Amino acid sequence: MSFYDYANLTGNDAMQFLRAAGVTLYITFMSLLIGTIVGVILGLIRCSRNKVVSVLPLVVIEPLRNSPLVTQLFLVFYGLPMIGGIMLDPFPAAILALSLNTAAFMAVLVHNSVSAIPEGQWEAGLALGHSRISTFINVISRQALRLLVPQAITLYISQLQCSSLVALIGIMDLTKLGQNLALRTLKPFLIYGIVFLIYYVISSPLSRLAKSLEKKLSFHY
Repeated sequence: MSFYDYANLTGNDAMQFLRAAGVTLYITFMSLLIGTIVGVILGLIRCSRNKVVSVLPLVVIEPLRNSPLVTQLFLVFYGLPMIGGIMLDPFPAAILALSLNTAAFMAVLVHNSVSAIPEGQWEAGLALGHSRISTFINVISRQALRLLVPQAITLYISQLQCSSLVALIGIMDLTKLGQNLALRTLKPFLIYGIVFLIYYVISSPLSRLAKSLEKKLSFHY
């Protein structure tokens, strides 16, 4: 008896797994791309010396960091049509919700990474005749990146796993496909085991990369 016969799967099911993995990766990639750009901007605003300006991003960051992603997803998909008459298809709704969530956490990472650089580094740059902006670009940002990159990769892995929530609004990602096949084959342990392995194969190299970069980029003042 072949594996397909045992699992009650067909060749078409294998193709569905590939398509579902592609959907998962697409939603994750787009969300991380948009979320990173927005998060870096918010994080840099948080680094402003103007206290009023620096707290403005918290209006967005704090609610998103301190509420479940699933509620944010439902608010975007189900809430926007009721509140503002904005109806989004599942794909853009999922990408928007995940992007905003990613942006909130990325903003915190950026702010923390910049804040971790000793004040003496700023003073050294200013003493050499650099402006504050020039000091940030040429001195601070390079050191902050060494702190930020490993943490950002860890965030990306977490968001990849959280992307499984998009199944709740009907998107045929890996999790949704697993649900459908588990019901059809009546072998949930096997089907979800396959889903688990696919997520692991995608996430594991990123996790090892984060650990490697953390060791290579670590430094002490």
